[in-house]
Amino acid sequence: MRAIIGRWGRSLAVRLPVELAAEAGLSEGQRIELVAVDGEIVIRPTQIPIDVDTLFEGRSAEEWRALYRGSYDWGPDVGREVTEE
Repeated sequence: MRAIIGRWGRSLAVRLPVELAAEAGLSEGQRIELVAVDGEIVIRPTQIPIDVDTLFEGRSAEEWRALYRGSYDWGPDVGREVTEE
């Protein structure tokens, strides 16, 4: 199969024929990973689930707080936040 590279905003885009996508097990809305290997582009499904637990695993809440404490000026508290300093 052949395709033409087009433009999507400032990016380049390739439309995948539905038969090719089905053969590769790809579907609309699915997250993929793009990798350049020896001058070729490889498209593959992502293997890492993206959820809150995965994003924050490996550190306790206290460790995350310590990491960002003092690094950013979040501005004054608004609303009903409860902050621990």
